Amino acid sequence: MDPVPVIIGEFPEKQKEIANLCLQLLPDEYRAISLEAAGSQPLLGTGGPGHGPGKFMSRLADKVLSNTVYSIIDVLLLKASTILAFVLLVRSLPDRDIAAIGIATGYLIFVQYLDVGPIRVLLRDYPKLSADSRSRNELLTALFAFWGLQAIAMLVVTFLLIRWVLGPLKIDGLPLLYSAIVVDFVALTLHGWIKVIYFADFQQRVATLISLAVGVVRLCSYVLLFFVPSLETYSAILIVLALAGSAVWIIAFHRRYRFRPIWHSGSLGILRKSLADYGLWDHLNRVVIDTLFTIDLVILSWFADIREMSSYTVALRFASLLRLVPAQLNSALQIASAKAYDGEHRIQVINTMLKVNALVSILQFAIILVLGKWLMTVLFGASAAASALNYALILCGAVTIFNLAYPLIAIVNNYCSLSKGFLFVFLPGLFFGLAAYVTGGAAFGALGMAWCNVLAYFGLAIGLAFFVARFHPISIAWQVVTPAESELLRRVISRIRK
Repeated sequence: MDPVPVIIGEFPEKQKEIANLCLQLLPDEYRAISLEAAGSQPLLGTGGPGHGPGKFMSRLADKVLSNTVYSIIDVLLLKASTILAFVLLVRSLPDRDIAAIGIATGYLIFVQYLDVGPIRVLLRDYPKLSADSRSRNELLTALFAFWGLQAIAMLVVTFLLIRWVLGPLKIDGLPLLYSAIVVDFVALTLHGWIKVIYFADFQQRVATLISLAVGVVRLCSYVLLFFVPSLETYSAILIVLALAGSAVWIIAFHRRYRFRPIWHSGSLGILRKSLADYGLWDHLNRVVIDTLFTIDLVILSWFADIREMSSYTVALRFASLLRLVPAQLNSALQIASAKAYDGEHRIQVINTMLKVNALVSILQFAIILVLGKWLMTVLFGASAAASALNYALILCGAVTIFNLAYPLIAIVNNYCSLSKGFLFVFLPGLFFGLAAYVTGGAAFGALGMAWCNVLAYFGLAIGLAFFVARFHPISIAWQVVTPAESELLRRVISRIRK
């Protein structure tokens, strides 16, 4: 094995002990990860007191764990700010405006289709680029040029949708609202791309602090809706915040990384390879999931009245909260299983994450069944909660069904053909879901649409299960807790109590 680099610096002992437990999921061959990836200056060592592989891995794990925790906090802050903003909207705007927001949000999916995100290649390649600022800037120039083209395409699609679809609906304020939502979305994609760079550079803490500051300003600005409650006010707030927030992120990024655009003749080739091998198919699979979670608002607008649309929009926003933790567990499984050094270790990791995910998913749904009415009343008010509760319970059940299969996506991404996954699972699941949505919405309105969500997510979950069983079968450990898991849990609890 190559010499093991050692990171200089001290960490709290409790964090080190917990990190060592987490490192049981990591193979030995990953101990030679470059220090550039860990954000430290190298000091090579191959042993000796205080410089062994265990100490290096402990300190590296501290950085990995800290980076991941701050990333989860960032996602939670973004989701919390979105929910709180929607709560303010529900409490300050009439039903017709809430329905308009639901329609605009549903049609946003057609813009989201264009958010490909080849920036994710940095999660793999950034350690090789961090020590060479010129090579890094050459690649970033190509990537940001792609983002610019992507943003232009989004604005063109927005213009066409307003001209041919949304405008003819004759809903006051809807064209301006949709334009504002798209501008805000385009800005958020830029923020997200910059966050990927911070994450790859193990600087997620800085990115989270910036997100917190921008999010606080965003929430405070929504107070204006209590004084001037209208879609026009909301649209203006979105546009101003999109521009101001982007300026903050660009300035912060430039100051930290001293980015200078440099066009690289091979950058287009890198982009093409990234898209063809992973990025495009990963994007298409994610688009199918996002479509099934949002297109029902568009289809329901064809059949439902304003009040029904408003209630369903509230219910769907509430149910979307249940996706947050399982999505993070899916990402964790993809990382952990990719680092497994043999089949037995990989199966152990997969089984453990399947159990954790199932426990979290079922627990979430149980909490909703018991406290759902109270939570919706607190968030949206008694009137909105009463009209949306039935829809919300059904949609939460549908999301829970999908959440149980969420970890299978990590297995598909790591060990199966993404193109086959799209053609055999995600694309058929999309067609089945769309057919169910149209049929249920036309026949039974919002209630039928909610139950058809159950069918759509169940169909996608079954498709994922059969696909994994066919192309990457795994041996399921049916024990509730294996001896290894029990020992690991005991040690974690013991460390936390100290």
